[in-house]
Amino acid sequence: MQDMKTTNNPIRDVMSKASAAGYSMADVCRVAEIDQSQASRWLSGRTKPLYASVVRLNQVVDAMVAARLQVLNKALDEALK
Repeated sequence: MQDMKTTNNPIRDVMSKASAAGYSMADVCRVAEIDQSQASRWLSGRTKPLYASVVRLNQVVDAMVAARLQVLNKALDEALK
């Protein structure tokens, strides 16, 4: 896994990780059950997220990446049979 560069905006860091994995903010917000407009306000710095919201988004991104890797690994195993 590549090292993540961090900023002073933890939501931006989480969304950068999601984007690097091919997910949009809308994808992450939908799974996290967080309103996308709220996440946009956090990204812009207009409001600050609660720590629990940052943790939730980060957990969702990690789970989405893990799920995608599981599907890709299964497809690779099937292709190599």
